Amino acid sequence: MDGMPPVSCLCLTYGRPQVLEEAVQSFLLQDYSGPKELVVLNDFAEQTLVFDHPQVRVVNVPARFNSVGEKRNACAALASYDLLCVWDDDDLYLPHRLSFSVRMLDEARGFFKPSKAFVLSHGRLSGPTGNLFHSGSCFTRELFNRAHGYPHIGSGQDLELELAFERLIGPGKNYDAIRPHDIYYIYRWGGTGSYHLSGFGRDRAGGRSGNDRVGEYVQRQIDEGRIPTGRVALEPQWRLDYAEMVRSYLGTLASDQSGDV
Repeated sequence: MDGMPPVSCLCLTYGRPQVLEEAVQSFLLQDYSGPKELVVLNDFAEQTLVFDHPQVRVVNVPARFNSVGEKRNACAALASYDLLCVWDDDDLYLPHRLSFSVRMLDEARGFFKPSKAFVLSHGRLSGPTGNLFHSGSCFTRELFNRAHGYPHIGSGQDLELELAFERLIGPGKNYDAIRPHDIYYIYRWGGTGSYHLSGFGRDRAGGRSGNDRVGEYVQRQIDEGRIPTGRVALEPQWRLDYAEMVRSYLGTLASDQSGDV
């Protein structure tokens, strides 16, 4: 895309400020020189999240959304700009994420997502590996509106949106040849002390939804004194230098492999 278009990053959160602080820090470290914002949408009524920064807008709502899909749509509606980047609160994003995504975005298609990411689990980095990795995606509001947004479901809403994109613009370009040092998304699994919605499986008729299971998990965390309630002032920070961790890991890959991944 020409120029440096304004970008809105969409971050949903529920009862896990300890990982959210790292996601916010990932945004603050971005090297993108164009206008940008991070919209944090919190619907956990027992926490009022607070952070004062001109590029970060925290929206606390008093009632929980019925589904993750509805919450994602609400966050997109709150966004100021028309280029949207998914920014899940439990993952990490290296400083070149926005600049690389904008450079790679095909404006005619209105969608970009690399096919590879690193995986961080219990302090160990692995990959690059392929998966859905929806939180690494970037798309235009025009395409999002044509696809009618996310379906009103929990687990699986991300895949359904991307399938809708595919019906509109065709299969994604082949980004398998993305160079390892261009990868910006670190998908976290074990070791965060929090939950994964996908770990609860797809919602099933007549059964408890992923939303229900997340609510039960967070309530147990409160009962055990593991997370605070009331006013929570966010203190964005990385617990580790993830950029240096990736650089060191890439050095290891370079010594073991030849050519692009």
